[in-house]
Formats: sequence, structure tokens, C-alpha cells
Amino acid sequence: MQSFWLDSDVFIQAKRIYYPFDIFPGFWAFLDRQIEAQTIKSPYEVFIELCRYGDQLSDWARGHRDRGFFREPDDAVQQNFTDIADYVQDTYEEAFASKFLSDADPWVIAHAKTDGGTVVTIEKIVGQDSKRVKIPNVCREFDVPFIDTFEMLRELGASFDV
Repeated sequence: MQSFWLDSDVFIQAKRIYYPFDIFPGFWAFLDRQIEAQTIKSPYEVFIELCRYGDQLSDWARGHRDRGFFREPDDAVQQNFTDIADYVQDTYEEAFASKFLSDADPWVIAHAKTDGGTVVTIEKIVGQDSKRVKIPNVCREFDVPFIDTFEMLRELGASFDV
């Protein structure tokens, strides 16, 4: 079964822009069904990031903590994280590498690589001359597929009818 590993920004942008809880409850219900089916997942580090806001999204994350959605890394994920960290540190300036490695981003990639899954992010590929570390660029380096939220919704057959 195909699995999708969601980055923090997928949830943050959904709440803020595309699918606010009060206007699109169907989006969040759809996520709940996908969580039950174990087609979507996130690293525990995404949970930590989402809980920092102290808002409705934080409450949503806390409500899903014990449902098997937010995953702790096993030894294989830890090894993939180490490989990603080594690459990022060797490729990017220290400040940019440190920022990237301190967030959930490398964990999303490490889990997806270990699981054979797809990363879901709103980030886009940047040119080789960019100083910033972006999820899609690292995914490409490690042969991990990546898509955006809308592509994931299409692949999962989402439809939010009135």
C-alpha cells in the first residue's frame, strides 16, 4: 500500500489558507479516514512542530498523537536520517544546514525513504545555487518521491462536495 509522509507545512497551510477547520471540515475528516487506513503518516517531530502554535491545529495534532499517525523513528529511519544529515552538512553552508536539520524536514524524508513512501510538502525544487535546503532537493538526492498536497488529494481520490 502506498504511504504518504506529510510535512508540517501541509497542515499549517491547510489550516491557514486552503482548508480552515470551520470552512472545510471535510478535509480534516478525509485526513482522519486516511489516518485510519494508514495511508498518511508523519514523524513525531511534525507533532512537536504543530504543538508549538497553541491553536486549533495544535489541538488537532494532540488528538491524533495516540492514533499511530505520528511515528517514532526506528533504527532504519535513524540510519537514513544520519545519511541525510551527512549529505546536508557536506553540501550546504553550516547555518542553512543547521536550520534544516533542527526541523522535522529531514525526518519526513528519512521515514519516507525507509517506508518506500512519498513525501508530501508545499516546498518546491530550488536551483543548485540556492543556499537554502529544501525538502524536494534532498528527496531528489535520495531517490525519494515527493508531491504537493493537491497531488496527494488527487491520488487518494479526495472530493469535497457540498
